[in-house]
Amino acid sequence: MNEKLVTYKLAILEEDLQVRGNVVASEDEDYDKKCEDEILARLDRGDIFAWFTAKVTATYAVDSFIFEGEDFLGGCSYKDEEDFKQGGYYESMKQEALRCLIEELERAVERGEVANSILAEPRFVELTDPRVKT
Repeated sequence: MNEKLVTYKLAILEEDLQVRGNVVASEDEDYDKKCEDEILARLDRGDIFAWFTAKVTATYAVDSFIFEGEDFLGGCSYKDEEDFKQGGYYESMKQEALRCLIEELERAVERGEVANSILAEPRFVELTDPRVKT
């Protein structure tokens, strides 16, 4: 597989995990609440990067076939997309999405081998061979 043909897409999804109790665990309740309040205020202003789930998709398309692998990370809070991409998680998510893509390709190969063996069975050869009259 030519990895140069793999494309990556980052999607920002709404986070279902509540903010309170899930942002930091500093053992300083005042600090934790301040961080949570800041995120909640950003969310109120419509800032999608305040609290989100990141989804990275690795896609490989050949002919009319599209193969994908995905990785998700929840409980994210960043300034913007660039901040997230610079933070280190994005690159590891791309690698995980690529690993999942490769697994999907391997499953496709296995399905193809099974399909070939089924089609090679005498009953199916008779059904698909135009020279054989049923």
